[in-house]
Amino acid sequence: MKIDEWNMNTKNSDSCLEFDNIRIFPIRRTVYADCVEVVLTRMEFDVLLFLATNPDIAFTKEQIYEAASKDAYSEASYVIKDVVYRLRNKLGVHCIQTLYGYGYKFNTGKCAV
Repeated sequence: MKIDEWNMNTKNSDSCLEFDNIRIFPIRRTVYADCVEVVLTRMEFDVLLFLATNPDIAFTKEQIYEAASKDAYSEASYVIKDVVYRLRNKLGVHCIQTLYGYGYKFNTGKCAV
């Protein structure tokens, strides 16, 4: 599901997604970690939102890129790798789990610091 489709399905309600110390407000496009707002780029937010709305599901880098970007995937797996690295550093948690040889998943059991 593309990010735009997810936003349309929420019917403009800004319900909060909560995972331990992380709160995501999709409509406002804001994220809080430990009650402090974390500034994210568009791509970082879209990747986080896609993974968080599909918890514990494994995705390839290609699937994540195509869900979070308007562009077609062009063998740019380094983009997703870099975005995940930045998200982990900014959020201070490791709930985005690397699945070596495959991709990533949002592991709800690993959101605590």
